[in-house]
Amino acid sequence: MRQHAYNPVNWVEWNETAFEKAASEDKLVIVSIGYSACHWCHVMAHESFEDELCAQFMNEHFVCVKVDREELPDVDQTYMDACQLINGNGGWPLNAFVLPDKRPVHAMTYAPKEQWLKLMKTLHDLWQNNREAALDYAAKLENGLKGMSLSPELTQNTSNSVIHEQLFQAFVKRYDETYGGFGQAPKFPMPNNLQFLLNYHQYKGSDQALKMFSHTLDSMALGGIYDHVGGGFARYSVDQKWFAPHFEKMLYDNAQLIELYAASYSINNNLHHKKIALDTITFCERELKNSYGLYGSALDADSDGIEGLFYTFTYNELEEVLGKDSVFFSQYFQCRRDGNWEHNRNILYAIDNIPKAAQQFETDVTLFETKINECLNKLFHFRDKRNRPGLDDKCICSWNSLYLKGLAEAGFYLQDDELIKLAEQLASNILKHFDSDSELKRIFSNGKASISAYLEDYATLIDALISLYKSTRNESYLMTAADLTKKTIQLFYDKDKGFFRFNSGGAVLHHKFDTSDDVINSGNSMMARNLNNLSWYFDRQDWRKMSNEMLNAMQVLYAENAPWYSNWASLKLREEFGFEQFVIAGPETDRKFKMPKEMSGKFDCLIGFTNGQSELPLLQHKSYNQKSLLYLCKDMTCQSPVDIQLETT
Repeated sequence: MRQHAYNPVNWVEWNETAFEKAASEDKLVIVSIGYSACHWCHVMAHESFEDELCAQFMNEHFVCVKVDREELPDVDQTYMDACQLINGNGGWPLNAFVLPDKRPVHAMTYAPKEQWLKLMKTLHDLWQNNREAALDYAAKLENGLKGMSLSPELTQNTSNSVIHEQLFQAFVKRYDETYGGFGQAPKFPMPNNLQFLLNYHQYKGSDQALKMFSHTLDSMALGGIYDHVGGGFARYSVDQKWFAPHFEKMLYDNAQLIELYAASYSINNNLHHKKIALDTITFCERELKNSYGLYGSALDADSDGIEGLFYTFTYNELEEVLGKDSVFFSQYFQCRRDGNWEHNRNILYAIDNIPKAAQQFETDVTLFETKINECLNKLFHFRDKRNRPGLDDKCICSWNSLYLKGLAEAGFYLQDDELIKLAEQLASNILKHFDSDSELKRIFSNGKASISAYLEDYATLIDALISLYKSTRNESYLMTAADLTKKTIQLFYDKDKGFFRFNSGGAVLHHKFDTSDDVINSGNSMMARNLNNLSWYFDRQDWRKMSNEMLNAMQVLYAENAPWYSNWASLKLREEFGFEQFVIAGPETDRKFKMPKEMSGKFDCLIGFTNGQSELPLLQHKSYNQKSLLYLCKDMTCQSPVDIQLETT
């Protein structure tokens, strides 16, 4: 609304008053949905919403509602489903033509000005002169949306049929052997897909899965999708090679990739991946953090009206800043005098990792790396003087929680106290600023929390607090996670369906039961995992039963479409192979120490710590003498403890 405040269109917010106005004036409603960093949203705003002729027609014949998809994801999902039913695809800007009772009659994405005017005139004429046809089409769309809103049916089938190979092959089928990642173009980082590969490697010892995981991280870190100058990843690559990004940077992508690069370092000792994780954290701290200790949502792709202008360089600029070093630097990052991208500009796209590139340049690795970093630092200071891309400074509970988990997991994998302190500060700020009147809020902006939190917000925060316990050994985080789980069940759980609703209040049209994993895991798959994790810590058989019932009901979907249900697929691996719990018992478990070798490569497991004072059921009866002991348990049955030598660091 702030971005569109000066449009000649009379935009109003999504509320009941808007639809009451439409009913009283007998008008259709235009529901225009976008987000601040959306390039094509900006284009359509400039072409149509800032145009006096378009605005006059919109104001005269429609009630015009502007929605931020990140603030009201249930509204966005409802009309995105309609767009996909009508067109077979979707995207943003999303523009829905809606009856006063909120049922859509049409939905589409970007349209040039002339097409937009023609469409508005057609739909206005339909509403005025052929209302029965409009109502009939709305009824058909409503039936289609109702079908898309259904939850999977609970089943009594508890068969533990071995489907792990089927799950893995679904990922292999879509894997890009040349450039890593999944599918062709555009190509998105899909953190949950990569997490599945890591989990599959753990459970099956699959070298192929680990190679796919590492290759993808390597390719993204070398590609233009990664900001070599300032750290952090763009939202996606428009091509198959990870070369040309769509330059907007989102908190949720970077939050999840931090964890994966840190995990990769822990298993491969890949120093480049460690650097990527740390530099991405530095980007988030520098560019997204506000005075409340929370993190904004996104940076625009555009600056000065040009996509990618802030992040790209002309060859003359490289020569000006780097001098004679511009020659080898341009060779390494494949920059050309006429540019390798639009407007004679260059995207930095590395030819290979530093050690291999140093061999190609026939130079010492350390010297080569030092020179590259010196050049990047010079470009950072040069670039820093440019007009910056716009910042969407609203803070979203779920995205901040994803970053909290990224910090906590990176602190654990890298054994970095400073990252763990950052995570604890963020946890405190999330609970302080998003918790209002005994419920979570979704948005924090301009010093105020607003909009009741959605399932995604609760689920991501619970997940992050569980990770934070693992990094800090502070049981208060587990207790808070358990309390939030009880609240989530109270607000969202549908006992008849056996799944969690998308929101806690009234539905736009029909309650949505979100189950498919996108760039962010679905709220239901996250809650199934949370319930499973916490059931072991607290010996809650009822929570484990809820989780297992959800997993069983989803089996047909994730077995056939694993890449789109990857968090479910990972949970299925846990069920098939058995879930390990490690308990470290000893007098100094509050001190920082290196993880025992027995826990190496265990990315999907539960970890507990006790010095004899804990009341958690998982940690009961875990005795020790003078030495620390490691207990390995499965299904609450523990093997004989093993002496471990904890190396303080």
